[in-house]
Parts: sequence; C-alpha cells; structure tokens
Amino acid sequence: MIAGSCRWLRRVGAVGALVAALLATGATPASAHSVGGVGATNFRTTLEHFSGAPGVELRVVENGSRLELEAESETVVRGYQNEPYARVGPDGVYVNENSPAYYLNTDRYGVTTVPASADPKKAPSWRKISDEPVFRWHDHRTHWMQTTLPPVVSRSPDEVHRISRWTITFDRGGTSLTATGSLSWVPGPSPWGWFAAAAVLLVVPALVVGFGRRRTFTALGVAVLLVVVADAAHSVGVVLLEASRTDAFVSLLPQVAVWAIGGLASWLLFRGRDAGTWAAAVVGVCVAAASGFPDLPVFWRSSAPTVLPLGVDRLTVVVGLGVGLGLAGALALQLLLQRRRGAGSVQRLAPVGTDLAEATPEAAATNAPEPDADQPLPVDAGSETSDDPEPLGAPGGHVRGPRISRRHAVGLAVAGGAGAVAGAGLQLAASPDQPTPTAPTNTVALGSVGSQTVPFHGARQAGIATPIQRQAHARIAAFDLVPGADAAALRTLLQRWTTAAEALTTGRPAGNRTDTMTADSGPAALTVTVGFGPSLFGTVFPASARPAALAPLPAFGGESLDAARSDGDLGVLVCADDPVVVFSALRTLEQLAAGVATPRWQFAGFTRGRGVTTNEGATVRNLMGQLDGTKNPKPSEATFGKTVFVSADGWMRGGSYLVVRRIRMLLDEWEELPVTAQEQVIGRKKASGAPLSGGVETTPANFGRRGPDGELLIPADSHVRLAAAAFNRGAAMLRRGYSFADPQPGGGVEAGLIFLAWQADPRTGFVPVHQNLIAGKDRLSRFTRHEAGALFAMPGGVTRGEYLGQRLFEEAGL
Repeated sequence: MIAGSCRWLRRVGAVGALVAALLATGATPASAHSVGGVGATNFRTTLEHFSGAPGVELRVVENGSRLELEAESETVVRGYQNEPYARVGPDGVYVNENSPAYYLNTDRYGVTTVPASADPKKAPSWRKISDEPVFRWHDHRTHWMQTTLPPVVSRSPDEVHRISRWTITFDRGGTSLTATGSLSWVPGPSPWGWFAAAAVLLVVPALVVGFGRRRTFTALGVAVLLVVVADAAHSVGVVLLEASRTDAFVSLLPQVAVWAIGGLASWLLFRGRDAGTWAAAVVGVCVAAASGFPDLPVFWRSSAPTVLPLGVDRLTVVVGLGVGLGLAGALALQLLLQRRRGAGSVQRLAPVGTDLAEATPEAAATNAPEPDADQPLPVDAGSETSDDPEPLGAPGGHVRGPRISRRHAVGLAVAGGAGAVAGAGLQLAASPDQPTPTAPTNTVALGSVGSQTVPFHGARQAGIATPIQRQAHARIAAFDLVPGADAAALRTLLQRWTTAAEALTTGRPAGNRTDTMTADSGPAALTVTVGFGPSLFGTVFPASARPAALAPLPAFGGESLDAARSDGDLGVLVCADDPVVVFSALRTLEQLAAGVATPRWQFAGFTRGRGVTTNEGATVRNLMGQLDGTKNPKPSEATFGKTVFVSADGWMRGGSYLVVRRIRMLLDEWEELPVTAQEQVIGRKKASGAPLSGGVETTPANFGRRGPDGELLIPADSHVRLAAAAFNRGAAMLRRGYSFADPQPGGGVEAGLIFLAWQADPRTGFVPVHQNLIAGKDRLSRFTRHEAGALFAMPGGVTRGEYLGQRLFEEAGL
C-alpha cells in the first residue's frame, strides 16, 4: 500500500508543481482581470455628446478607464488647466511634456508626482509617442478617482445614481470641439444564480466518474474542451479591449500553454487513457485559479472589461470555475474510489464502452455482479490489526482505511467544491477592486429644487418665458468688446458661451474648470440668455443688420441714468433657483470672455424662493410689499407669442427685446405712508392685489367706476391705470422683475427693483408705456428712481450644433 500511495502522491506533486509554474508565469489579461487599471465595476462612463468633425472620432474604451481619440487631421486635446496636452493627427501622436496632465494621466488614479518643470503656461514641448493617428489616455474627469464610494452611493448602493458630468475640449483647425458625458453608478445583478450555476457544473464531472457506466472518458474529454473554449473566449474578449493587441496576445502565451495541455488531455481521454484525467485536472485548476475566482465580481457588477456581451462573459467564468474545479474533483474522486476498490496502485478508469464494475481484475476474472453503490465494500477484520499489510492490489491483499460508498465519495467531492465556490464568492463580494462605502453622513438626496432643469436648446432662448417662480435668483450683466476684437473673435466667444451654457444648464461643469462651488448642487433650473446691444451695429456688424426695434431708447423726461451702469455691447441674463449656481455660471462666462470682452456692469437680484409658500404659482411681491406682475401676459393666452416674441423673418425670429432698468425704491418715504395711501398710489389693494374698483386679484379693473363721493375708485394718476394697455394703445410686455438690496458704506442699503421687460418690439411695448407714466405724473414715481438702463436684442434659441447668434453672423455675411 505504501508503494502505491507514493506513486499517486508523486503524480499529485508533479501536477501541483506544473500548476504552480503555469500560474506563476501566467500574468495574462485573463489573470489580470482588468484593462487600463479597471476591472468589473458598477461605475459607468458615458459619452453623451461630441461636437466632432469629419475624420475626428472619440470613444470611451477599456470599460470606462480611458478615452480614445482618432483624428485624420491635427486635433489638440486640452488638459486639466486648458493647456495643450496631446496632439493627434496624420503625423501620429505627440504629448506636451509641459502639461501636468501628461504626468497625471500615466496611471489610473493620478498619483504620479508632477515635476516642477511642468508648467501649463509654458509653450508646449511636444514629444512623439506614436506614428498612428490614435491616442488613448486616462482622463480623470471621466471616472471615479477615490477608493471610497460616493456618499450618495453608500446610502443607496442598490439604486442608479448620476455621480457627475464631465466636459473635455479639443481644438481642431481653430475650431473648438467639446465632448460631454456623465459618470453613473449602475448596480449589478444578484450573483447567487451564477454561483448556483457554477455549483451545478462542478457536480457534473464528479457524477461522470462516480456513476458513469459508459462513455466516461468521452464525457470528461468534452468537459475539458468546454473549459478551454470558455477560457479562450474570456481571455480574448479582454485582450481585444487593449490598445496594444500585439503585446496583449503575446502575454497570452502562458494561457495558450494551458489550452494546449487541455487539448492533450482531451486526446488522451478520447483514447481511453487515465493519464488524461491528470492533465484535465491541471487545466481545470489553472483556469479556475486564473480566470474563475479572480473574475467572480462580474457576477454582481454591471460592467466588465471585455468585448463580449456581459451575460456571455459571466457564462465563461461560470464554466471555467465550475467545470474547472469539477475536473480537479473528478481526479480526486477517481483516486478515492481506486483505494476503495483495492484494485492496484493506480486504478485506470473504465475504457470507453466498459462498465466500471468490469474494470477490476477480480471482477473481470469472476464476472461477479457489481456491489451495491450504497453499501461499503467488505473489509477483512484481520487487516485492521495486521502488522505487515500487503500492498494494495497484491494477491489476497486487503483494503485498509474507513468504509466509504461511491455515493458518499461523490457527496464529499461535491460538498468540498461547492464550499470552495461559495467561500470565494463571499470573500470576493467585498473585493478591493471596487471602492469601499464611506461612513453614512447627514447629507440628503438632491432636492426637487436643485434637480430642476430648463432645456437650453429650442426655438426660443430659455429664461424669457420661464416662470419666475422657478428661478428665485438672477444676475444681469453687460460686456463690452475689447479694442480690436472683430467678428471672428466675437463668434469664438459666442461658441464658447454656447458650449458652456449647454453644460451648465444640465448641472455639468463647463470645459476644464475645476471650480467646486457647485459640486454638490444640481442645475437648479439654471438658464443663460444672451443678446446684442445697439452699439455692436456699425462696428462689428454692419449698421444695416440692426433691426429698427433695436434703436437706442429715447431719453425720458426727468431721468438721469448712470452711463457707467447702462447699455453695453453684449447682455447676459443668468437665472436659477440657487444664488451660488447663478454666481458660478456668470463667473464662468466672464472667464471665457477673457481677451474678447470685459464686464461693463452687473446687477444681482432675488425674489421669493420655491417652497416658502403653499401657492407656488402666486404672484410675487416686491420690496414695497405689492404684488408685482398681476397683469403679465400668460403663455396660455393667444396673444402671448405676438406680444413677447418676434415673428418676422430675419435673424431675430423667435427672439425678444429686453429692456433693463435698475429702479431704486425710496422705501423710507414709502413706508411712512399709511396702507390706504399706498393703495391709492398703486391702484390695488396691498393685501390681496385686487383692483380698488372691487373683486379679487384677477378681476379686471373698472377704471370708470366711482365711489360715493364721485371720485374715481382707481385714481387717474395711479400706476395701474397709467400702465394699463387700455391707456397705451394696447401696449404690453412681459415683466420678470427681481428685487435688489445692495449694502452701502456706513450701514445703509440701496434697495429696489431690477426691472426686466420682454417684448416683440420696445417701440410698441416699454417706450409708450413709460412715456405715458411720465406724462401722466405717475404717483409711484415719487417713490422710485430710474438709475440705469439698457436694451438688448436677444435672438432666437439654438439647436444642437449651433451657437448663439449664429443667424446674425450668417445674415450679415460674417
């Protein structure tokens, strides 16, 4: 017995040494379980939009780890500080060694030290790294960089989350290209079905050995081929994601050696050689160890680094793990059963077409029936105490050791293998390949206010008819072009602003900005509205391109406007429900304007925030305490479009004219008046907004109704009467006013209204109404001062691929 045991122990040792050697040299893509530093993961990088050009393609590759740019003409990739980072074109790929991105992008997590010599402000120092017009790089804007999960994911790991949005810019022939996308968390499926499938496959080889009657070797040979095919498909699926496929395929050579052994094992098994089971065990252990256990995370994660469909990739892991371990278990079971039968030092499995019971010498000689599978073979009692046991298989020899049936042996093999699969699954479920959850925090999910978006694209610019109740904060600013700035420079600026607005209004950062002011905020119903002042015509644009409605506003009697805070070449209105979002957006536009335009003036305003009243649609109040906007045109009215938007053909079609007025309120004097006197000034009840002629807020005013004393209930010089369309030849406009309260030196405050009036033509909107207010000696004018003003033509909206004001440039031939 000792001699027989040593013989199969030597074989086991040889198998173990061969497996160890193959695994030690097998650092293949299949055993690396990742491409570009990322393996199976629940993070998903998506390219949503690329304003590319013919011959320029951008792709997300390597399971979100890298981006790939292919360019037939020279295209420059911008780095993290907007510096030139890489240049891709027909001459190959060049990297700028003065770009910090060149060093940071050398690894997946950006931990490389950037040398002091790398200065993004220096002129590029180009170094060629490839002759091909294709460039792959880690771009840390597109993937999760920390080793802990985002807080929102830690709180709800089983829900889909949008973690961040990203923007990358490129330069091609003087044209700016922009790629935008998102990083999301997509939870994977439950893994237990896949573990169960692996456990079932693990049982099959054991059943073949334990209960097979015929075709045992053939069945095992087919199992080996199945493992080889599964592992080859899994490995090649990973390799095809690699940038350098030649190197990747070379690294597959140790794995190819395993497959070659698998082919040999199948050949031996098909010929009925029991040595085939030993070779099959080598293949099974190598595949399970190299491609099975390490790739278990594909069972419970939503993406994997492979070109195969995810379900197919999971199936290859199931086969490699289950059948691979099953082949090793088949060998162990064979040895166990041989010892039980006492048929020789190494018992051969039954040849093809032979019954297992007929395979033993004793059974062949006597043609005895096979013992019952559930009954242990008899053991001579004397053999348990013999001092000189005969070798296993010797004449008259006996079997030493415990009693065990074939069924019990199969059960032990299956239980051991299933335990290995389950234990590995539980251990790898917390694999460090995936960031670990952070401790719970007191943060809450993004609220309904922060998550609101207003579409940027459309026939009309957003921020005009958008209900003011959805945008509690605003900033209006004017810009003047710098000396020497021409139409081309202005076009580039408008393209930058358009790209930035597209991103900002959906909650994504603009370009390569690293500003974190709004990192924890949503878009908050942000809108960006851009237009042109009269001063641009006759300078940048031909005077003939200026619409008659854009003529400078006439001077109004009694007014003295501050020229430094009035007019401007460009007007920008930024509105949102969050003041930080508004400030950050306008600051971004200011920075993008550097070198082309400079700020001229800026006003900040506010109104009632969302959620502070039970009636979100109620008319807002100004700082005088009056409801402001009761008679505003409503989008539901048939005349709304005609009143607010330009319908005539031309570059202003779908646009609107914005009149801006900074009106200071003399609140001290106003608040000295009793409420009844304030109501006479306005012509409406202060509490309800109802006209003094009676009714509720929405009741049409009866300007001819008189009181018991014979006096008009709504005074002739009241504000609502003089501003009413009935007294201004039907003139009307959409007012979207915001209050302001600017602290002054010494502790005082200047407060008032940023008056924003939108109309199809100021000559039939703001101008006649304001002239009538002055001529009629509006009572309200005693408590207000118009201090600054401007007029801008805000053109129609844009579709994807267009830029703001594009039709003006085309119509002017610029």
